[in-house]
Amino acid sequence: MDLTGESFLDYIYDELTYQIAKKAQAELISKITALTASATTQAVGVGIVAGTPSVGLVAQAIGKLSDEAANPVIVMNKGSWAAFKAAQYAAQYAIDPFEGLPVHFDSTLPTYATTGTAGTAWAIVGDFGRGALANFPNGQEIRIKFDDLSLAEKDLVKIVGREFVGLGIVADHAFCKIVFPS
Repeated sequence: MDLTGESFLDYIYDELTYQIAKKAQAELISKITALTASATTQAVGVGIVAGTPSVGLVAQAIGKLSDEAANPVIVMNKGSWAAFKAAQYAAQYAIDPFEGLPVHFDSTLPTYATTGTAGTAWAIVGDFGRGALANFPNGQEIRIKFDDLSLAEKDLVKIVGREFVGLGIVADHAFCKIVFPS
C-alpha cells in the first residue's frame, strides 16, 4: 500500500517477470515428465526409476543417466524432499540421500505422498545445462507492454508481459524420472 508511482510499476514488472520465468520452468518440467524410456525419431529418451524416497534411490537414478549428464541436479517438491530426509533419519547414520547433488524445488511436481498413481513422475535427476535447450528468437529479455487506453472507459490499465522461448530436451538420457512404483 505504501508503493507509489515508479515503485509500484517496478513491483508489477518484477512480478510479471517472475511469473513468466516460473511458467517456462513448469513447461520444461512437463516436457521431461512426458518423455518415455526409449528415444524415438521425435524425442529423446529418459531413464526411469520407480521407488519410494530412500537413501539409495537417487544413486539408482544417477546410474540411468548418459555420460552427457556431467552436472546433474535433483528437482522435486519440498514434500518429497521431506520424505527423503525422513528416510535419512530413519537410517540412523550419516548418509546423504541426495548423493551430494544440488536439490531444486519445483511445486509443479507432485509430492511422493500425493502422487499415488503408478508411473507418475515425482522427482527428476538430470543435467539441465546439457540436456535441455532454450531458444530465445527475440532475445532473452521479457517484453512488458503498458496499455492505458483499451480499458480507459473502465478506469483500468492493462500491463502485459511476454517472452518468446522454445524449450526442448536435446540429449538422450540426460534426465531420469523417479516415478511412483506399481
